[in-house]
Amino acid sequence: MNETASFSESDELETPSSPVPEEESDTPPTEETRSRPPDTAPISIIPIQEFETPAIIAGIGKPKSSREPLIKVAVRCEVGVRERNDDSYVVFSSAAGGHFKMLPFGLYIVADGMGGHKNGHVASRIASRIAAHHILNRIYLPLLENVGPPVQVPIQEVLIDAIQTANTAVYQDDLEVDSGTTLTVALLLGRRLHVAHVGDSRLYLLADDKFQAVTNDHSLVQRLQDVGQLSAEEATSYPYRHVLIRAVGQEEEVEIDTYLRLLPKEGKLMLCSDGLCGEVPDEELHRILAQEIDPEAIVGEMYEAAVEANSMDNITAVVVEFCF
Repeated sequence: MNETASFSESDELETPSSPVPEEESDTPPTEETRSRPPDTAPISIIPIQEFETPAIIAGIGKPKSSREPLIKVAVRCEVGVRERNDDSYVVFSSAAGGHFKMLPFGLYIVADGMGGHKNGHVASRIASRIAAHHILNRIYLPLLENVGPPVQVPIQEVLIDAIQTANTAVYQDDLEVDSGTTLTVALLLGRRLHVAHVGDSRLYLLADDKFQAVTNDHSLVQRLQDVGQLSAEEATSYPYRHVLIRAVGQEEEVEIDTYLRLLPKEGKLMLCSDGLCGEVPDEELHRILAQEIDPEAIVGEMYEAAVEANSMDNITAVVVEFCF
């Protein structure tokens, strides 16, 4: 059964446009931060009054003007050669306009249940939906309701709490010993991209002709590469390359990586499970994502590339194209 959580459809949705003032400079993205070190500082939402941007547009088509934000999202989540789909995803894009305008908002989550366990599909579903529920309640609803004083929320703290809450739910659920899941969360607020991540699902960013993985894999094969015991070439055929060293639901608490990026005015994001990024080389992922075609066509090509690479896992890709 295809276990997914989707809070918004990819149907066309538009809201009235309005001018966008100068928002932020195109400064280089900031370095990632970790959730555990004591010097990690929370990031606050820019007050809405200081960030007068129009509502997000989630759907198909080009902006009516160069100053109108546009976000297009497409998802492909397939069982592949497996008997069951252990991948889950959440896609949520918001539209709200009028006199009180809201920050462009998007929440995108991919979770890959541990396929060697009986209830990996349950773990990924629980984790993705609980994390989404937590973030929407703590960030989105206050933004939606804010017509008075500015909303100030420590974003990184909310994302960490969301994953810890999901971790507790999976850990305490009556599943089985060692059941778990990856969990990658991308929160789009204006041009700020907030990320929280556990496991070996990935988030990629394509912008200014540069393609990069925003997240780091929490896998045995990545750890061996980091300490110089395994080369990148050897890693592609390493027999234990899918073994995780960190996952949601395996311990009472989980260490979470957090990242913050200031996005350029246009580009693409892709969240995916290792059924795609673990089998298809980054060079090919880059080539497909860089094409000037609709995100729906891109996720289709991503799936076909994974099939051609003889992926033995479920295959999930969430592509987000943005233009601010």
